Amino acid sequence: MKHTLLRFGLPLLATVAMAMGCKRDKTQTALEYMPNMYRGPALEAYSAGPAEYLSNAQSALLPPQGSVPRGYEPYGYTNSQAGYDSALAYLRSPHTVLVDSLRNLAADSLRLAEGKELYAIFCTHCHGEKGDGNGTLVQNEKFLGVPSYGADRLPNITEGSIYHVITHGKNLMGSHASQITAEERWKIVHYVLKLRADLAPKPAAAPSDSTQTEA
Repeated sequence: MKHTLLRFGLPLLATVAMAMGCKRDKTQTALEYMPNMYRGPALEAYSAGPAEYLSNAQSALLPPQGSVPRGYEPYGYTNSQAGYDSALAYLRSPHTVLVDSLRNLAADSLRLAEGKELYAIFCTHCHGEKGDGNGTLVQNEKFLGVPSYGADRLPNITEGSIYHVITHGKNLMGSHASQITAEERWKIVHYVLKLRADLAPKPAAAPSDSTQTEA
């Protein structure tokens, strides 16, 4: 008897449950099994929400104090002359060991290639392809006074000061921190240093000795 009930009762019960979950009115939800598992409350942005869940009864909550966006890298140099001076003196690229060696900076060809691409997107229109301060906007007189990266115009810049200016801006140049990640900024810095080296005066060639020794 027990086996007969199990054999016929369970399928019958499942059939009834499935039938109860079907409704001809497509505008209404039928019987749902554990609806909280897959149906959550939909709240419009900045709209009032249930007070038991939202402390200020607003759907758009502020992030917890001290939280930072994913991928964010803190930058401890302030947007001030003192911050610029400190970055110029102490900030160094995390990707170089011998920070004063241009050969070491140029060794990473991939990083320089990526820096060149980023420079073309964000910097060329003002600073020019060669870093000589003769970009398209300067040629069209939209901006004037953009300096060359050469040591004759900017004798005291360092990789730290370049990074600081990209991050915070300086004079007519605005901050690019919202457009360029920290990693990308360092790639641009490395490429700017290469352009700076290319702009350095080339040593004069030694005069050739035209005299010939007679036998």
